[in-house]
Amino acid sequence: MIGRMLAAAAGLSLLIQAAVPAAQAEPRVALVIGNSHYGKDIGTLANPVNDAALMAQALQQTGFTVIKVTDANQKKMKRAIADFGDKLAAAGPSATGLFFYAGHGVQVQGMNYLIPIDADISKEADVDIESVSADDVMKQMEFAGSRVNIVVLDACRNNPLVRSFRSATRGLAVINAAQGTFVAYSTAPGSVAADGSGANSPYTIALAKEIVTPGVGIEEAFRDVRTQVMAATGDKQVPWDSSSLTAPFYFKAGQASATGAPATGAPATGGLSEAERAFWDSVKDSKQASDYQAYLSQYPNGTFVPLAKSRLAALGAGTPRAEPAQPAAPAPQPAAAPVVTNTAPADAGSDAGTASDASASSSKSMVDSHGVDCRIMDSTRSPNECAGVKKSAPANKAHGSY
Repeated sequence: MIGRMLAAAAGLSLLIQAAVPAAQAEPRVALVIGNSHYGKDIGTLANPVNDAALMAQALQQTGFTVIKVTDANQKKMKRAIADFGDKLAAAGPSATGLFFYAGHGVQVQGMNYLIPIDADISKEADVDIESVSADDVMKQMEFAGSRVNIVVLDACRNNPLVRSFRSATRGLAVINAAQGTFVAYSTAPGSVAADGSGANSPYTIALAKEIVTPGVGIEEAFRDVRTQVMAATGDKQVPWDSSSLTAPFYFKAGQASATGAPATGAPATGGLSEAERAFWDSVKDSKQASDYQAYLSQYPNGTFVPLAKSRLAALGAGTPRAEPAQPAAPAPQPAAAPVVTNTAPADAGSDAGTASDASASSSKSMVDSHGVDCRIMDSTRSPNECAGVKKSAPANKAHGSY
């Protein structure tokens, strides 16, 4: 009986272990396009092809199956978008789809267009014919019915064709996406982004770094990207995003360390529940210590306990209070000289002083020319030396006196 119970328990354990990775490893499919070498009137952009390579590498590290296309003409771009839609639909409703584009993009009458390298655009009316609409990508993602869709456009570079456009609108327009979609722009709609002076654009550098950081939610990741890009461009470029997500999303699951930085190589979400995720997402940006204390009370062994304690410490709460400083021990003082108290009556002291003075005066007037007391017998003294000295009681009975 006991043997059967142990076997059943072991079987249940194996089922649970098999189910957890499946629940955590939702299918992920990404399409990455980078167009640099336009030629003709449009010219060349230094970084989009490099940006596509960097993003593809980062996405692969976070579990995405990546379709990468660079320097694509219109036909190649449209085929890649269709292939992306097919793979995303085949992945099922639990999948996550991501589209990244780096290159030239323009808006015409509120519509965003991605420019292929072979585009022959001389006037505004040519854009719809020669380019690829961003809506084509959105339609493929919506048709697939994926749980999460992410669109990232690093395509707001200065448009060299804008002088021939009637509307002359800078940057891209806001995309109205379906529920469960996160849309990110390398700069605010209607603004222009920098291509960058190095091998990659400032936006892609920051984004590739953030998405491989464990334990960082998508909103927090793109907020950190915004901070980094603003710092890199002197606040000239401000990335922007909009979200209709209904559940937390992490590019790379994991725990955060006690210092607040995510712990590299931390185990996947483990026992992290949707309820705990939702709770943490609701307080993670708070400036109130009570919010983090509430999380610690609700989830004392939760995934984000180290980070919550770190935030409390940063807010000056939840850390051991410093003991009040003890006053320093006074430095040892040198011992005072003993005070001698005269206990003799004042009158006695006065008489003693007077007697002593009189004795000294008397002794002084009774010496010979050699300073020897005339009351002392001295055979070497001349008789005349003490002739005028008044004689009194002998000074030394042993020697006698005159």
